[in-house]
Amino acid sequence: MNVNRAILISFLFTTLFSCSSILKSNETRSKQYVILKLDDLWNEEDLVHNGWIEVINFLNQENIKGTIGIVGNSLETDDNEYFQWIKTRNNEGHEIWNHGFCHCKRLEGEIDIREYRGEGLEEQFESIFKTQNLAKEKLNITLRSFGAPYNSTDKNTIVALEKIPEIKVWLFKENSSQTEKFVINRINEINIEYPVHIPDYEKFKEGYLNHSSEPIIIIQGHPRSWMEDKIRFEEFKKIVLFLKNRNVQFVTPYEYYQIKELKYDSI
Repeated sequence: MNVNRAILISFLFTTLFSCSSILKSNETRSKQYVILKLDDLWNEEDLVHNGWIEVINFLNQENIKGTIGIVGNSLETDDNEYFQWIKTRNNEGHEIWNHGFCHCKRLEGEIDIREYRGEGLEEQFESIFKTQNLAKEKLNITLRSFGAPYNSTDKNTIVALEKIPEIKVWLFKENSSQTEKFVINRINEINIEYPVHIPDYEKFKEGYLNHSSEPIIIIQGHPRSWMEDKIRFEEFKKIVLFLKNRNVQFVTPYEYYQIKELKYDSI
């Protein structure tokens, strides 16, 4: 009798442990990841724009990771206060990523030429590479992710990026050509801003609820624009708090790459 009881207890314990493991495994698998793709950090009149300061302070207060798309030519100064602000954000866990060198565009006749759409291969490579080198020199940071200004790229961008192996992640690749980079694309219906520069919580929520089962959602915004009207910043905060209440996991692009690829790079 005692032997049978011991066998039964052992069986029940094993079954309960197995069910618990399955539940935990399912919970891990169903976790939704969210990336806050925040664009356009410049050094403006020797200052960090107040929009960036307010947004990062809010994210830190909520213990949420964001990202900072830096424009490389802003690192050509000797503004140590600016550099230190960026390094501190990096140390807090926010990812600093390569948002081009000049964020520029020009007209060639009637053709709209952008930094990474319409420029030659060498020009595109030099632009990305300069930002990488300035980040190492001035910030001691290796930028692991790239996203083009205006999200505008072409086939030359693919070749240029392949020449820079330390960049692992490409945000918002808009063409269908193959690349070795880990691509994180957006769902057009889900964003922070509707239209660009104007956060809208209700429109975000509508789009999000139509895609709430997606494993990864990346949403884009421009903190410098959100101080023109305080309602814009409040709408952004409502979006973030809505996501936080849904227990999503906020990650950076490079973190998500590591999760999916199980790679920890030494390059």
